[in-house]
Amino acid sequence: MTSLYACSTSTSKSTVNQDYCLDVKNEKANFIGVIVADGIGSHFKAELSSKFCCEKLKEILEKVENVNEIDFYIYFKAINNSLLEFARKSSEFDFDKINKAQSLGTTLLCALELEKEYLFAYCGNGSIWHSNGSFNKFSPSRYLPWNSINLLNPHSNEQDGREALYRYLSITDAQCIPTIIRLSKNPLTPGDIIIITTDGVYSNDQVQIGKDDNEAIWIRSEESMPILYGVLSDFLKQNPKEATNLDLESSINIFLEDLKIKNYMHDDTTLGVIISGKTIDFHQQFLEQ
Repeated sequence: MTSLYACSTSTSKSTVNQDYCLDVKNEKANFIGVIVADGIGSHFKAELSSKFCCEKLKEILEKVENVNEIDFYIYFKAINNSLLEFARKSSEFDFDKINKAQSLGTTLLCALELEKEYLFAYCGNGSIWHSNGSFNKFSPSRYLPWNSINLLNPHSNEQDGREALYRYLSITDAQCIPTIIRLSKNPLTPGDIIIITTDGVYSNDQVQIGKDDNEAIWIRSEESMPILYGVLSDFLKQNPKEATNLDLESSINIFLEDLKIKNYMHDDTTLGVIISGKTIDFHQQFLEQ
């Protein structure tokens, strides 16, 4: 059983969506993946940057001939250099007249499924969720599954009470060095689910932490996550063995539309999902019992 993978993006704003996403498949090197990027909202033409960086990373990854050759340090630097060249030659604006420090900045996140492991690279914020395939087999009293963990530590500091990125891709000399994570795959059922998102879905630097009147610490969970788990659970209950990547993309779009309906979409919102073959087998067995 092969894995399913898809991504999608949406926005509640009347202006342009500054996020972008793509999936990637390399049959020769035998890997699949998803890429998401979040153009920095305060930057000029950030939507061009997120689109360019996603497309450039996809182009690079599709040319890889052996997974042992993958080097995200080199890729991110090359993409950043290409972004600068793109900006210099753009017909949409005068490169010499724009504020370079406030233009074309974007985050960039990528998740690849290799034969025996997952490989992640990111620069910026957002989230990378590793979920056990049994995430929806908890009792109703468990509002959120404990076996779904965010692996992404945001590249941000606090400035004036808000998060400020110190690593991202741009046309300046900002740091574009990615953090890289390798994660062994679960070789047994119930397998793994990988979810990467922009901060419109979730990011640790935007989760509120405080104390109540009794000085007890509380941590707020984003409203989007229970909705996402619910949509993925519904998808896996409907003959997942026969599902396609387009079916998974449709489910992601249902999640995005639900966020709009419930007024939980406050920003551009983008995610990519990989569901392992082991997870598909695990859920298919409940339909065949």
